[in-house]
Amino acid sequence: MIKKFNHFISESRESDYLLYYAFDWDDNILNMPTKIHMEHLVYGEWVPTSVSTADFANFRNDKENWRVDYDVAFVDFRDQGERGDKAFLEDAKSAISQGNLGPAWDDFIECLTNGSIFAIITARGHEAPAMRMGVEWIIDNILTEEQLYQMYNQLMKYSYFFGDTNVENERILRGQPSKNSLISSYLDSCEYVGVSSPSRGESPANPEKAKEDALLDFKAKVNDYAKNVGISAKIGFSDDDLGNVKHIEDLIDNLKNEQFPNIVEFVVKGTKDPKNITKKVLSREKPVIETSQQTPGLEGSVLPFTQFGNMTGRLNPTDSMTRQDDFYNQFKRQVDYLSKNSKETTKDMKKRKSSK
Repeated sequence: MIKKFNHFISESRESDYLLYYAFDWDDNILNMPTKIHMEHLVYGEWVPTSVSTADFANFRNDKENWRVDYDVAFVDFRDQGERGDKAFLEDAKSAISQGNLGPAWDDFIECLTNGSIFAIITARGHEAPAMRMGVEWIIDNILTEEQLYQMYNQLMKYSYFFGDTNVENERILRGQPSKNSLISSYLDSCEYVGVSSPSRGESPANPEKAKEDALLDFKAKVNDYAKNVGISAKIGFSDDDLGNVKHIEDLIDNLKNEQFPNIVEFVVKGTKDPKNITKKVLSREKPVIETSQQTPGLEGSVLPFTQFGNMTGRLNPTDSMTRQDDFYNQFKRQVDYLSKNSKETTKDMKKRKSSK
């Protein structure tokens, strides 16, 4: 089985790649109502002034007219304020209820719907569990029935394809989606990085550098995933802060080929102007990744799907490939059967819900 699986991967390598996302949060995914407490120089006196994150991005470099006391400025951006670790969730719910969606909102929903592994890299000071609660709420309350069905179907495909037998008892999405073990396992694989959080040393003097470090860590993780399975990866990053965007663009320009050799494309989007989103793409020649008879990580013939993220090309092979590969045919029949049952059960759940 291992030998045939490796041959299966080798045959399709030319059209396969792993797809990952990294997102800034504020004014990119959502326009959050959280305020930053600054001081503004007005007629020679420093006046306490609360500003939005969008204004902060403009004012923070104006040292003559604006100043920041980091001990008090971001109290609402951490888990230590009056609202504790619910602050991020409450502000996310408020932004969504008011329709304050950011320019990368659709990309984020598409990412969730496709079951793509992502990283949230924000200047906020929340810890990972607090930000994850916000993502779970979006999955449970914002994704449509069809999007949930597609998300779960994708995760089942990845799980069966990579031999994760733990999904055997999770054939159908039931109950609260984010508490389902398959979706929870997927969210475990994602990153939630508040670069100003206590666990990361709190308020950094250089948030651009802090975001760079977080993105480099995520890229290293992505590169290892691609190397382990022998398939190239692509990764994108979006941010509304032009300073951060320029910093990351320069970082990508200066990366040497031996750094992250298994990532073949980097994309950086600048979303400050939603009507004029900038996009910088760095493409590399697809590397030749050596794979042995037993691909690293496939010991015991079981490899959790969470080590790969989403695999775009492999899930839709050519007809000739499908006809020639008995293993894939068996896998495809399993997925079709599970998809049918999942969709029918979802409809039943909707009927029961509407009858209450």
